[in-house]
Amino acid sequence: MRSFLFYITFLIFFCSAASASLLNIDQPKDKTTTYQEVLTLSGNSSGLDALSINNIPIDIKADGSFSCGLVLARGKNYVGIKSWDKKGKFQVKSLRILRLVSFPDVEIRYENKEHWARSEVVTLASLGIIEGYPDGNFYLYQAEKRGELATWIIRAKGIPVYQTLTDVFFDVPKEHWRAPYIKAAYDNGLMQPISPNVFGIDDTVTRAEAAGVALKVEGSKFISEIESAFNDVPKTHPYYAAIEKSKESGLVEGISRKFPIFEPNREITRAEAAIVISRFNRVKLLASWLYDFEQGFSEKYYCKINTPPEISSVSVNPQRVSIFDENTLLTLKARIYDREGLQDIFSVKSDISSLGGPPDAEMRGGTNGEYTLQFTPTIESWGEKAITVTATDKYSSTGSGQTSVTVVR
Repeated sequence: MRSFLFYITFLIFFCSAASASLLNIDQPKDKTTTYQEVLTLSGNSSGLDALSINNIPIDIKADGSFSCGLVLARGKNYVGIKSWDKKGKFQVKSLRILRLVSFPDVEIRYENKEHWARSEVVTLASLGIIEGYPDGNFYLYQAEKRGELATWIIRAKGIPVYQTLTDVFFDVPKEHWRAPYIKAAYDNGLMQPISPNVFGIDDTVTRAEAAGVALKVEGSKFISEIESAFNDVPKTHPYYAAIEKSKESGLVEGISRKFPIFEPNREITRAEAAIVISRFNRVKLLASWLYDFEQGFSEKYYCKINTPPEISSVSVNPQRVSIFDENTLLTLKARIYDREGLQDIFSVKSDISSLGGPPDAEMRGGTNGEYTLQFTPTIESWGEKAITVTATDKYSSTGSGQTSVTVVR
């Protein structure tokens, strides 16, 4: 009798477990660190009726699978996954993803070793404190410019910036994107212009000047007597006190581990400037927060959800052509829908190779989501000729649709 009751209990448990709805995420894994801007989220379900990711409804295919793109902001990204089965049972899962930012030239290794400033550059770029150049590189060894330094220290300090209504300096017009940062650096006494009306936005910064700015940013006090830490920084140097105090505060270091040399009058490189900024107290706290998966992940850091473009309709006119007519003009139309709007569409192309055309003919238009292509087919055989239209968004997600032309004799 006891064994019979055990069997019945096990059978009930097994049947209820087998019928329970399941939500499985195949990729990405929780606590993922990536350098990619877009990741594909995919998974499978059993018995689910509805699914949303970051409050965006996601279609579940007939086989139970689902997928979408995660468009990641730099730094922390949070993914909230909710599902419901037909009985109203609710399930919740979450993913924490850290997207770091780097640059091709920063990743170049020398003698199989990474660049000495790589870690600091990646961290500061991921925090949005420093930036690269439009071509995607950082240029580690290029001299730091005054406009760049002003921008970086204001971001590092977290000082608010506002759009300026008038020109900041003669060489910093109000339209320049660095103008708010330069104004904030000047207003807060962190950097001074090179002359009353000229900031010197594109002038380079010496290592001595950078030490002086760093000391102002961190708010350290000068002391009356300082013993020289560097052989090439005499007490007569205009930045002597700033360099020595910055060294004492751990903001700057010399250029050699063997010799006490600072090279105060040499231009500071972008890599060296990044190192100095990484030593600011606030930046240290931000860096610690950035790499901590146990704090900071919430709905505030929802990443953008990217679903493939949808082709709601594809039509061609005329639908029937004669194999003997060499001058028929076909008009192909496709209507495209994208959750993020038409500005998200990168291209709409049609495969008209079955009618003697190219496999990737560009369709034009886009007004109200309608794209058009007119072409004269090259017909070599009769029968039904398939045409496929593919829409691609700026994150390389695609959607497709089909129509056909009937060729008669």
